[in-house]
Amino acid sequence: MVMRSIWMALLILRIMGAVISEGDDMKEEVEEDLRDYMNAKDYCSIDEFKNMDYYLFCDTQLHEGAGGFRMKPCIISSETQTIEEAKELYQEFREKLPLESEPDEEGEENNVTYVSPDCKWVITNKWNEYKTISTQTLFYENEKVKETVGELPFTVEPILIVKKGDVYEEMGEESREKLLGLKEGSFTEGYRGSEVLNGEGTLLAGITDDYGLFTIRRIEDGSILWSYPLFGIREEVQRIRKGMPDEEWRPCMEVVQFEGNEQEGWVILRGGMVSSFFMITYPSGEVTYMGEYLYSACFSPDGKYVAYSSIEYDTMYDMSWEEKKTIVPGIYVLEVETGKTAYIYWDPSKNPEEDFMEYRNFMWIEKEGFDEYMSDMRNKE
Repeated sequence: MVMRSIWMALLILRIMGAVISEGDDMKEEVEEDLRDYMNAKDYCSIDEFKNMDYYLFCDTQLHEGAGGFRMKPCIISSETQTIEEAKELYQEFREKLPLESEPDEEGEENNVTYVSPDCKWVITNKWNEYKTISTQTLFYENEKVKETVGELPFTVEPILIVKKGDVYEEMGEESREKLLGLKEGSFTEGYRGSEVLNGEGTLLAGITDDYGLFTIRRIEDGSILWSYPLFGIREEVQRIRKGMPDEEWRPCMEVVQFEGNEQEGWVILRGGMVSSFFMITYPSGEVTYMGEYLYSACFSPDGKYVAYSSIEYDTMYDMSWEEKKTIVPGIYVLEVETGKTAYIYWDPSKNPEEDFMEYRNFMWIEKEGFDEYMSDMRNKE
């Protein structure tokens, strides 16, 4: 496969360097690349998913120490063989927006943080005053709709796009106020971890009761639609992690993805410092263990693909050497029906210009909508 050839080429270059330098650091890197090559051999390249009806938007946040963080987005298609190609595709997409092209005096620039699945709505964000001021800009079909400015450490409320029937639109002010009131109330009632909206913006999933209960609430009146006790999952995490003390993993219990309506749906939960992932379907309450190291796991709208990242900045330091040897940093796309997994190499820690990765956030864009958007913008030029 293409991936095997790439890893072998990298391995040969590293070995040549080790022979010349005979340094311990280089030898260690050779051993790492050899391990990576052996692990990567079972993966396919993304071009084997030519029937995939989506592009994958990947928003990566890079850790910059005292300097805070920096965003490094990219867009992956079945034709992007390397992460550099994916970065170039993102830049081409970004340049179609009416934004300033160069960073400001602080080195900050507007970056895309959200694209609706139909590729009609786009949200950008720019940090100013050394990442204390956030400016969000909303575009519809490449036209600026609104701009909001928020100051940290005060809450910066995100612009929210929700699905109404077959179209997407900005969440109405009334629903937004109810959501904000519900979130404020949930904190006083003991909620922990993340809270995630469904696509229609009508339900809110969260974790409460000292990480012991998962609930789905209606935005309209705050009532509980469905709840599920998490003690069984907590015990399973402890078993998987070989008896890891409860307090070590509990703070990481969170909702990763939520899809559903009043009748049925599912949620992905993450639990553990070296995280284990579970899917819970409702109203049946069926629990499926998905595996480990599926950070930022995100199912495509048709449920045929799952994108995920293998590692996060804050978990690297909690892993043993044996655990680290089993992980190949990068981006993965799993085809659910066949089990085939495409792998795209991206290890920011080996790139001095990118430093360490904090997290990734994936979004799926319909291929038809993306191609139409790019074609329209090219025609306008």
